Amino acid sequence: MNESRLLLVIAICQMSIVGINYQKVYGQSSGISLDKTLVQTVTIKKQKLITFFAEDFMIPEKEISRLIIYDLNGDGFGDTDLVRTYPGGRLYLITPSSKAQNIMNNWSFGGNIKFTANSNDPPKMFEQASDSIQAMGAIFGELLKCLRRNYKGKTIKLHLEQDDNNVTSMEMWSYNPDLMQYQPPPVTKVAVEKPVMKLIYLEKTVVDSVFYNPH
Repeated sequence: MNESRLLLVIAICQMSIVGINYQKVYGQSSGISLDKTLVQTVTIKKQKLITFFAEDFMIPEKEISRLIIYDLNGDGFGDTDLVRTYPGGRLYLITPSSKAQNIMNNWSFGGNIKFTANSNDPPKMFEQASDSIQAMGAIFGELLKCLRRNYKGKTIKLHLEQDDNNVTSMEMWSYNPDLMQYQPPPVTKVAVEKPVMKLIYLEKTVVDSVFYNPH
């Protein structure tokens, strides 16, 4: 990778840091808003592939234990994306060859699912999704009910994650804290069966019988 391209990457990173610091000082009223987004990444640990991509991307470093490639535009891995080396930690813009691009075209998530709900869509409709995605729909439906109950604003961003250690974390940002207020879930009323008293009347009729025998 040539020096001018590397300097461009460094300049972009410096601009990002300046933007964040500027946001902390002046806030959003100055026309600068701070946000973050999820970026698709791929981590390469196999030494044979590390050597191949390091040569293809013209990375001059000698010792590389892994590479992380960032899909910056969300359109799949390829031209103008970034790669980061480890343990060096340096960033490089990539322009892959046709062979490297063919390999990268095969990288995609399996089972990636996205649910979208309009403001008037009932959460229950997601809980009644088809069998193959019903469990995922139920998670989204419960989250939607809780969100609508506790937040009366419009814009909000969430990131929910559970890692290999079974630790679950959630981040929230881009929301109005004044419109966030706890509301307990509605109490589900359980129908109570009332005992029914059945009155049974027993009637007994006594009949006197007279037998007549003329003989």
